[in-house]
Amino acid sequence: MKKALLIPVVSLLALVSCQKQIKVADPITVQSPTPTEQITKVTLTETEQGYMAAGNAMAFRFLDQMYEGENLIISPLSLQYALAMTANGASGETLQEIIDFLGYGEDGIDALNAYCKKLLEELPAVDLNVNLKLTDALLVNDQFPLLPAFKQTVESNYYAAVENMPFTNPEYTAAKINEWASRSTNGFIDKVLDAKELSADAVAYIMNALYFKAKWAGSEYDPMFTEHSAWEEEFTLTDGTKKNMDMLHTVEYLHYAVRDGYKIVALPYAGHKYYMYILLPDGNDLAPLLAKLKTTSWGEIGGGLLKDAEVHLRFPKFSIENKLYLKEALDAMGVKKAFARGAEFDHMFEPKPGWYYWIEKVIQKAKINVTEWGTEAAAVTIVEMVGESAVGPGEEPKRIEFYADHPFVWIIGEATSGAILFEGVYTGK
Repeated sequence: MKKALLIPVVSLLALVSCQKQIKVADPITVQSPTPTEQITKVTLTETEQGYMAAGNAMAFRFLDQMYEGENLIISPLSLQYALAMTANGASGETLQEIIDFLGYGEDGIDALNAYCKKLLEELPAVDLNVNLKLTDALLVNDQFPLLPAFKQTVESNYYAAVENMPFTNPEYTAAKINEWASRSTNGFIDKVLDAKELSADAVAYIMNALYFKAKWAGSEYDPMFTEHSAWEEEFTLTDGTKKNMDMLHTVEYLHYAVRDGYKIVALPYAGHKYYMYILLPDGNDLAPLLAKLKTTSWGEIGGGLLKDAEVHLRFPKFSIENKLYLKEALDAMGVKKAFARGAEFDHMFEPKPGWYYWIEKVIQKAKINVTEWGTEAAAVTIVEMVGESAVGPGEEPKRIEFYADHPFVWIIGEATSGAILFEGVYTGK
């Protein structure tokens, strides 16, 4: 006999305002490192530089995997934190496939956690003119407590707030998750989860919110773009047709380079620590550039830029919002066992004999808005897990004979309360 259990384990990198305006009386704590002093750079060891290179290579492969000819936004950092926290509940081949995908190879989960913690602490501190928030939380069904080691790991390495509650009201559970994520992203992404998306047997939601907001570099008196910097011009689409849209214009000494098959320019944000890089292929077809990115390191692409000439820049103002289902892409890129019934997710919850768990869905919703002022962006990644218990054959039971071949009493009762609903006697007449 088997009993199925759906367990959405949710990793969120940006969520929503309350569904149906349900008031959340006990909101989840929003906590993340809040630097008060700026650092000069994110300090990475040689090994951690290797992790960064591997993560960037994964990002380019994933971009190529997901591109289908439409506008697209993906957050590889959001995906990294979602899978990293989930990986702490895994073991064996399931764990290894996830950390291999993320680029940690043989160094294991401890190296992954330490690296994520460093980025969590140092990325927001490298430029205090940029609003960057990485926020984690776990909302746990109070009938399924976490293993102490797992709880300690997410609290100490990911600054996660861990809270417990009954999951008896899906509307309130969804509202609580969405309210937390809305505060974590300054309300930029609205409505990621509906109550109907939540399993009736949910066990935990692991959430990471990622939020970025920054002005372009420049001063009040000499901004990179002004309200008069945008006007309508033609934009050529992939198929060669043209479309009118608002284009931003500036003339600046910007970092740039001309590469084989494409050009690159770097637009700085306030503080000159964060940039938006624009990679422009020589033709309308993006496929050759995407193929090149898969085999070229980010160091080669973004390094060695020149700043020896004024760049006459124009590019469109744009907003993109999408919700992506990533299971097939992850499977194609080597994360396979985590999606199978044989997955080894045995390090997350306190043991329940006969239960096993696997990932059912990975969803990412992301949004970006690029204007004369600057850029605002956020993302949320959701890892949904399912579980199942299998009752084994066990020992051969003791047998007695029970032949109801003469009159008997019958009762219908409710087991947990002991209430009797119906009772009677059967005489056979």
